[in-house]
Amino acid sequence: MQNILVVNNDIDTMSLLKDLLERNRYQVQYTSNGGDVANLAQSFKPSIILVDVLQKELIPHLKDSPETLNIPVILMTGYAIKEKINDVKADDIIEKPFDFKLLQHKIESLIAKTH
Repeated sequence: MQNILVVNNDIDTMSLLKDLLERNRYQVQYTSNGGDVANLAQSFKPSIILVDVLQKELIPHLKDSPETLNIPVILMTGYAIKEKINDVKADDIIEKPFDFKLLQHKIESLIAKTH
């Protein structure tokens, strides 16, 4: 079973993602506190991290840290995508509202590349 860490301020979005992902046999942990991410990444050992655009400042820290450098990150956004993936160091971007099949495909593809 793969672990997914979701970082989002919206409780409804986190709950929805948790339900959908767990039905697809992922173990899901979520937080709205960006300060928890480094500790959760070390203890939970996620295969992938989903980060809301409002907390995008976490992504460079994740990608610069030796402990989390190789964990793929998907940036989730409800805004028109103005930023390039490389600008925020994300591995991929998905727009809200989610097409869950597309999200699942992105998750599976990124996990497959790292394992």
